[in-house]
Amino acid sequence: MARPQQISTETITAALAARPEVTAAELAGVLGIGQSTAAKRLAALEVTGPIRRTPGGRVAGVRVADRWSLASAASDPAASDPTAPDDAGLEPALPETAQPETAATEGSSGRLARGELGSLVREYLGARPGDNFGPSAIGKALGRSQGAVSNSLVTMAARGEVELVGDRPRRYRLPR
Repeated sequence: MARPQQISTETITAALAARPEVTAAELAGVLGIGQSTAAKRLAALEVTGPIRRTPGGRVAGVRVADRWSLASAASDPAASDPTAPDDAGLEPALPETAQPETAATEGSSGRLARGELGSLVREYLGARPGDNFGPSAIGKALGRSQGAVSNSLVTMAARGEVELVGDRPRRYRLPR
């Protein structure tokens, strides 16, 4: 089996100098290496100093990729703000609609209060009477974990709040 090509630190920093604010996947494509390899190399270089990471955060419950740039760009105040336009007057690094959610939009920890997921599931099913849904579809629609939704549905079915209408695959609806 062929040994993978080794990419030097200088090659990575040169690529970042040419393309500031890139994701690990974008850098991997440019350098012709695997995404996981690029992510590991960037993280290692962040520790030693020449690379700076800007966390991506979350948008509608979906993780946004971290952005990477040269640490020398950190001395520029506009470079530290990913939404600030660059000197060439180009668009912000992240579009307005893709800004990461903050604690103010999701609560202090981003977690739902006890029983709140069940309420969201009931509201979702109540808005679609007569339709049957699986935990995966409900989880995607609510931006929540399929496993958490599945556990909630099992508990709600045991209490009679929802009914199981299909076992393989599992489908639920509100009782009629």
